[in-house]
Amino acid sequence: MSDLYLKPGFIVYIDDPLFKYYRILRREALDYETGEEDVAIFSAIASGAESGFKNIAVLEPDKDPFHLFQVLMGFIHSGDIKYYIKNPSGQNRLGVDDDKEIGFLNADKSPYYDPNPDYEMYLIADWYPAINCKNNSPVTITPKIYFKGMKYDVEELDAATAEAVKAGKIPYRKIVFGGLKVA
Repeated sequence: MSDLYLKPGFIVYIDDPLFKYYRILRREALDYETGEEDVAIFSAIASGAESGFKNIAVLEPDKDPFHLFQVLMGFIHSGDIKYYIKNPSGQNRLGVDDDKEIGFLNADKSPYYDPNPDYEMYLIADWYPAINCKNNSPVTITPKIYFKGMKYDVEELDAATAEAVKAGKIPYRKIVFGGLKVA
């Protein structure tokens, strides 16, 4: 496995919305492909049309017990097929509020079976992605997205350990959720 993923024993600080420190207890591989579910998230999209934002609720981690997901996304369509991501479902992940068209992914940027780690996302309960597929190609397509990563069992640190982390005595990784913050 890659060094990209957190290991058991690692400490993470989850910034907004939780502002808390956690220890990674266990991890297991996470693999999910749209189109494999009983009720499809995406249906066929005609040339020049778009899917509208679809919540990928299957990627919502448990709240109790608390879990953390780390995912990469790969896309099967390249070229004129653009995928726009919101995480949480109401906040642009890659674009900005003034120009949403600049922030998209496709297979050129993140191939289906080799997702680009530059676009990884962390997910917690109530903070899972919504995706809109815009089809500017001359043919009808059905969006297909591959998510791979890790599911982590975590526990919140006790106050004494959290203070030691804050004081710089224990290393940690800061996790930031959502897209670009607008002041």
